Amino acid sequence: MSDALPFGLGYLPQIIGGVGITLFLAASAMVLGCLTGLILALVRFFGIRFANALAIGFIEFFLLTPPLIHIFWAYYVLPVMTGWRIDPITVCALALSLSVAAHMAEVFRAGLQSIPRGQHNACHVLGLNAWDKYTKVIFPQTSRVILGPSTNVLVTLVKDTSLASIIGLGELLHRGEVIAAAKFNFLEILTLVGLIYAAVNYPLIVIARRFEARALKAYA
Repeated sequence: MSDALPFGLGYLPQIIGGVGITLFLAASAMVLGCLTGLILALVRFFGIRFANALAIGFIEFFLLTPPLIHIFWAYYVLPVMTGWRIDPITVCALALSLSVAAHMAEVFRAGLQSIPRGQHNACHVLGLNAWDKYTKVIFPQTSRVILGPSTNVLVTLVKDTSLASIIGLGELLHRGEVIAAAKFNFLEILTLVGLIYAAVNYPLIVIARRFEARALKAYA
């Protein structure tokens, strides 16, 4: 029955089951990456001594190296070195979150630096303390600036979750690969997988464009 439908549509229910894992993996990596990236950005923005050099080294390393290497290292090398075997979904979430952290650190830092110096001076004139200054004035303005770039990072992350298939995690791409290999129908099934990725990411791209347009309009 599944083979009778064109374009691999007969296998859609089996393939679509991997979307849940893909989205869970992306959400986990995004949350962990944003939290880590925020800490790194604050360290760099405030120029905290000693920690600043470590933050720069972390960011540059994970910006310059591919997430696939991080997944391989955590899944195959770390158990040999430490004796700890981590389950595939945890490995992928942690590995992808490191790349997200590096990108989000730059997004957060750029957002903080985009706030005009006059805003900081105005806070000083009003007598606001550091906590009120950043929580009530600087950070709310920064959030509007970073929403668009942050959504773009999420779009890239959703695509990068396909790297998890290399260690056999049953996300979207891996399920498609298994079915395609069993049925010798790579063209139609992997094309269908690609279209599902596009369908998942399209709303995110639309949201990112709207956020960027609002930010540009606000600063205009």
